[in-house]
Amino acid sequence: MLRLLTGCSVAALGPWSWSGSVWSATAEGWITRYPWLLSWIEKDGFDRVWLEGLLSHLEPDPKVLYLMDHQTEAKPYHEYRSLVLNWRRVNTGRTLLKRHRSILAEVEGYYRVPPEIVVALWGLESDFGNNMGGFNVLRTLYTLAAHYPRRAAFFQEELREFLLLCREEGWDPKKPKGSYAGAMGQVQMMPGSLRRHAVDFNHDGRRDVIRDVADTLGSIAAFLHDHGWCEEGRLVQQLPVRTGLAELVTTFSGKRQSWQSWRELGIVWPGETGEPGEEESLALIVLEEQDGPRYYMTFMNFWVITRWNRSNRFAMVVREFAQELRRMEKACGSVVSRV
Repeated sequence: MLRLLTGCSVAALGPWSWSGSVWSATAEGWITRYPWLLSWIEKDGFDRVWLEGLLSHLEPDPKVLYLMDHQTEAKPYHEYRSLVLNWRRVNTGRTLLKRHRSILAEVEGYYRVPPEIVVALWGLESDFGNNMGGFNVLRTLYTLAAHYPRRAAFFQEELREFLLLCREEGWDPKKPKGSYAGAMGQVQMMPGSLRRHAVDFNHDGRRDVIRDVADTLGSIAAFLHDHGWCEEGRLVQQLPVRTGLAELVTTFSGKRQSWQSWRELGIVWPGETGEPGEEESLALIVLEEQDGPRYYMTFMNFWVITRWNRSNRFAMVVREFAQELRRMEKACGSVVSRV
């Protein structure tokens, strides 16, 4: 198994030992408090005493619970965009786009994802590796798995994936740091996504998304590719505001259906761009600008970005960030992909 993350924030500072087919352990505790842990013992071979000893000392982190209900993505779009998309971040993105042009060209050649999309995600998720989070991942995931009912099932699974990741990589699970949701590395992926999508792009024998830029950029593109990114595909098309759009959003928000179905519901495609194919899958969303709502038809590639982060606001900021990087590249005479 390749080493997935390296560096002091996730260093394996304590060795793991094995007894038969399960992880050995020395502590006892309260596993019956959380019945969903029981399946891990049988399914994944975790030792009951070890599991109880690892988790029994944990207390919920109130800051994690607060931040989960006060995410910046919940703000109106124009406020959220102004918080995360600023000149410093865009200018840094432009610099790094140029600095890592050869790596990004290799990444695009392999995964067919445009460099500006990859760099935009890198910048928004970890500020290009400058902010990978300071929350203890074990405590964070326990907090959300056991004390955040709205998404408990999701975080229970991510806690399981984290422990599997630690077992596979030989980490002490008490050590890794990440975001208030448990995301890690320059890619800020959740443990399950790291296990499935992180790649050893520079072929040095480890998948290092803490310190290695090539693995970081390759892993971002791999995630998008694995979720169905379409080369040369569009992301969104803004619609002219008209009566009835608000009702359609209310009724069909988030539902993907064919362009033919949307047209039958009364959606009119703007004349300046070509219509999608009859069976092309689209969704209708609305975002809040200072001067009122703006409505968009979103394509498959937009949906792919929302597999990274379920927020339409986040996906649109990725698109706008990438557009700005693309504009700067065009000004320098480079050929880039459309977004």
